[in-house]
Amino acid sequence: MVGLLGCNTYNPYLGASPTVSSSITSITPSGTVVGHPDIALTVTGSGFVANSTVTWNSSNSTSANLVSNVLSPTQMQANIPASFLNTPGTFFVGVIAPGPTSGNNAGNNISNFVPFMVCPAAGCPSVVSSPKPRISAPSSDPSARLSSPAQMVPRYQTIVADSSDASTDTEIGIARIFLRDNCLDAAAACAPHVIPISVGWNGADPNGSSGSPSVTSDGRFVVFASDASNLVKGDSNGWSDIFLRDTCIEATSVCVPATFRLSVGPDGAQADGASFSPAISPDGRFVVFNSWATNLVRSDVLNSFPATSNPRLFLRDTCFGATSGCVPTTTRVVPASTVQP
Repeated sequence: MVGLLGCNTYNPYLGASPTVSSSITSITPSGTVVGHPDIALTVTGSGFVANSTVTWNSSNSTSANLVSNVLSPTQMQANIPASFLNTPGTFFVGVIAPGPTSGNNAGNNISNFVPFMVCPAAGCPSVVSSPKPRISAPSSDPSARLSSPAQMVPRYQTIVADSSDASTDTEIGIARIFLRDNCLDAAAACAPHVIPISVGWNGADPNGSSGSPSVTSDGRFVVFASDASNLVKGDSNGWSDIFLRDTCIEATSVCVPATFRLSVGPDGAQADGASFSPAISPDGRFVVFNSWATNLVRSDVLNSFPATSNPRLFLRDTCFGATSGCVPTTTRVVPASTVQP
C-alpha cells in the first residue's frame, strides 16, 4: 500500500489551523445491513456549530458530505442515502465545522472519526437500524426533533478515568483507559468486570495521560491516544502517539495481551509530531487518526499534493483478518480536489 493515495472530499476548504473544535462521542445507529433504505443518523458529541456538516468516509479514502442539521451544540442529524449502503464494509463518520475560507487561518475543523458498519445480509448482531428518515429543522423544543433510533447497548465499553474503581484501585492522577465487559448476551458464567488497557509494557502504571478510546465490536482491540512513554519499549519522541491494545478477547489461537504503536513511519521510525483522535473499524483492521507528524508516510507521498489538510488525516491498515502477505501500512488521506484527473 505504500505510495497509494486515496481521494477524500470531506473538506475542500481546508487551509491552516482550524478555528472551531468539535468531537464525536457516539453515533446512532452504528451500523446496518446491506441494501437498507435511507437512514437517519444521530451524531452526539460537543462543539457543533451552525453549518457544520456530517461526512461519510470509506476505508479507501473516498468521502462525501451528508445532508445535515445541527440540532444543538451536542447533537447533529444527517441522512445516509440508500446508495451508500449497497456495499458491505466499514465506513467512518466525521464532522466538519465552517471557518474562514481565506487568509492565514483559512480552513474548516475536522472532528474525530467514528466507525459505521454496513453488514452483509445476515445482519449485524449488535446493531439495530433506523427507519427511513425525515431531515427536520433545528428546534429548541426536544419534542420537535426526530426521535433517536433504537440501539442495543454494546457489551464492551471504554472508560477514561483515574482508576477503574476508586474504592479498590489507587488513583494515580493520570487519565487511563479501561474496558468494561458488561457481559450482555454472554454465557451465564460471565461476570461484569473492568480490564486495564493503557498499561506499561512491563505492567506498570502509565506515566502519561491517555484518551480518545475506540473499541472493536467484539472487544478484541482498543485504540487510543496517549502521552505516556512507557506503553511500548523505545518511546522517546515526546509526542502523543496512537496505540492499539490487543486484549485477546475472542482470540481463536494462543494470544498474549499486548500494546502496539500505530503512529510510526514506514521504516518504523518514531513520529516527529503529535497524533490524536483515533477510530477503529468494528473488525479491527483499519484505524484512522489525525497527526501533525511529517514522517508517517514517505516524504514524496506526503508532499506530492498541496498541504490542504492541517492536521493531516491518516489511515492505518493493521492487516488483522487480511489474507496472508498483508503488510501493516499507513496511508495519507487527501481531498479529491487536490487530485488532478
